[in-house]
Amino acid sequence: MKTAIKYAPQSLGDVIYPSLAVQTRIDAYANKALEGNILLWGPNGTGKSTAARLLPVAIGGAHARIEHKDMEELVRMKNLRTYLQSATSVIFLEEGEKLFIVAEELDTLKGDFANFWKALDAVQDRVMLIVTTNDAMNIHKSLRSRCGLINFPALSARQVLTRAQLILQSEDVHLSDQQALYCLQLVESTGDLRDYMNKLDELIYLARNGLALPPLPTVAKSAQCGLSVVPSKKK
Repeated sequence: MKTAIKYAPQSLGDVIYPSLAVQTRIDAYANKALEGNILLWGPNGTGKSTAARLLPVAIGGAHARIEHKDMEELVRMKNLRTYLQSATSVIFLEEGEKLFIVAEELDTLKGDFANFWKALDAVQDRVMLIVTTNDAMNIHKSLRSRCGLINFPALSARQVLTRAQLILQSEDVHLSDQQALYCLQLVESTGDLRDYMNKLDELIYLARNGLALPPLPTVAKSAQCGLSVVPSKKK
């Protein structure tokens, strides 16, 4: 099983954040210290969608009420305000938290959003909109102004290193931090977590089959760093 699937974050604590500032802000929403709609933006593979999917559960618990209608269908609904008012009234009667609407890559949805943001305004304390996009400026300003913006920039190899080492060690692949960091840096140009996870799949495969792992640039440098690689036993 691919590491991206096997070790997919199960809670916000498993997410690799681009900075402590971003983590602190996400945690503030999760802990209800901050409230309101949020817009997570940045390039592909930086954890935006993962955080967006995990936030409702962090806020509302295992039974958090998440809207399952397609965003395009919601935006086009003529009676959207009535629909949201009805849905949130039921949640209130059931002593639930609020209705969560997770809109991933909302910038791909074109059209008039006036009906949507007016409906949101009517239930603003009972609905939380969580939007993801590559570019915040591609989101209509009427929606953007109603969200707190959180930037998820590209992830560096060093930011991924701790999580990567936990995954490798769980698979009985033991690399020094220097060796693991170097391997991650081979795909750092994209800053995409998917590429980092694919690199881990490659390292696990090589180790399990007794094949050579990518060496550091020079033998001299390797000797100085005291690298040691202990491949896992074949299962």
